[in-house]
Amino acid sequence: MKEIFDICRFKALAWKYYRENMKTILIFLGVMVVVTFMVVCKFNPFRMEYTSLYTGSNYLDRYYGMFAKIFWGLLGFFLLFAASYSFADFMSGKKSFGALLLPASSFEKLLLAILNSTVVVFLLHVAVFYSVAHVACSYKYTGFKEADKIAVAESWSGFSYPVLTSGAEIVHPKVGNVFSVVDRFSESSAYTREVEDGTGVRKERTVYFTPFVVWNLLIMYWLYFVFVFMWGSITFRKRSALLTILVHGLFFLFLGWLVYRVGTVFWKIPREEAMLYGLYFYNTGELVPLSASWLLLLYIVPLTYVGIIWKKLKNKQV
Repeated sequence: MKEIFDICRFKALAWKYYRENMKTILIFLGVMVVVTFMVVCKFNPFRMEYTSLYTGSNYLDRYYGMFAKIFWGLLGFFLLFAASYSFADFMSGKKSFGALLLPASSFEKLLLAILNSTVVVFLLHVAVFYSVAHVACSYKYTGFKEADKIAVAESWSGFSYPVLTSGAEIVHPKVGNVFSVVDRFSESSAYTREVEDGTGVRKERTVYFTPFVVWNLLIMYWLYFVFVFMWGSITFRKRSALLTILVHGLFFLFLGWLVYRVGTVFWKIPREEAMLYGLYFYNTGELVPLSASWLLLLYIVPLTYVGIIWKKLKNKQV
């Protein structure tokens, strides 16, 4: 028997989990649909929004930023919720005994929890968001030409709407590609450091992000966010999300204070200017590469959380 991972055993574990928790999954899916619909409709699906068009492209671009913010914000909310309950069975007094004695390795149980809290939630969110946003855009948001408006009427719910001429052209916004937000961060400044040119003169040089680095930083932050709340789920029996936020909030407050106190050792400019104008490497500039790819080393942070969670799960199973 393979003690770490066996594909057949993992498939049986996943099938058992989805079969026994189908009701909870459907409720969660329903909550995703309702919350997404309400947020996309600005919490008022009965009030239509009419916008006078000057140029069609400006109208369509106006909603891109809104939909992108809603998509990523709701993704974080749903990931938080799913990760906070990823080990609920192992921390429950009634279900923990049966969950720990399942004939599967601790790695397989951890892998299933990670997939449920990342890939499954992400795919469900993408499908729900685009479906719901498309429905909302088809009636909630409407653009029209000012020349086609002949009067203003009032609906049964009390809001005003324009009365358009027969056959008037109307435009509905499109959600667009919410993942293209990565392109907006690409080629932006990562940090600045001093370098010495061929004549011995030291000059400032700006290091820029690349699409590859930006995508990896996004994935890294996504995994870190999920693993932090998975750690809380297997650490605290009750109010895991609240306690996780409290513990890490205090930690980052202390870390921020520590960086502020020792910042002058690494930065020549005053701490206030460094905080206002960006990250500069002067005294330690020779140690900082002229490429932002070294930031990929930060993957060690979420991977460390995975190791801690795996260790905790193995200790409980023993």
